[in-house]
Amino acid sequence: MTTSSHATQRDLVASLKGQAVRTGASTPSVRGADWRLATVTAVGAGTVTADGIVARCMEWYSAPAVDDVVRLDQSSSGNWVAMGRLAVAGGTGWTTPTLGTGYTQGNTTTTGNNNGAIRYRKINIQGTWFMEWDGGADRANGAQTANLLSAALATAFRPVRKASMVIARNATAITGVAASSNVFHSLKIDFNQDGTLTLISAVAGDVETNWLSLKGIRYPLD
Repeated sequence: MTTSSHATQRDLVASLKGQAVRTGASTPSVRGADWRLATVTAVGAGTVTADGIVARCMEWYSAPAVDDVVRLDQSSSGNWVAMGRLAVAGGTGWTTPTLGTGYTQGNTTTTGNNNGAIRYRKINIQGTWFMEWDGGADRANGAQTANLLSAALATAFRPVRKASMVIARNATAITGVAASSNVFHSLKIDFNQDGTLTLISAVAGDVETNWLSLKGIRYPLD
């Protein structure tokens, strides 16, 4: 065998090896399961198209949108699944605000019905920004400022429309009314577009609010 034929054989082997590697890399049954990041370009009925791949959405990825950056998983049989949207920038950690006159931050033993201090954060859920609240506070008898907080919320934390919520408060019986008929255990609060939080019907008297809770309150910011 001549030197030329040896070189030809080496080239052929290298070519076949390279082709096998490329085939394995592009064939799920050879390379096994895989995943990748991709950007959604179209949304279908329970599916998304990302980087030219049509993938079925997981149950929790129920509100996909174009431009979502998602994780796509592929099985060894070649099926694609959109696992869900990746976290987006812009959220915040918990912030504990200063309360207005007449209000005392809750703790875990004596105030705010032991709900802990009032705090808030901005989070993203399925592509929508929300304001989330936690904690509780005590309210001094007769005290009611126009804002539960000492200052208005920053613009980024204000709803575009007033968000009215029902929150928990101390249950107080009305004088002369049987305790079994007492229904004053909730309170309305308005999260206003100007960044203030207004308690409604927190007046003095039989049904005066002594403690309140914002735990679990959440409203969209758009």
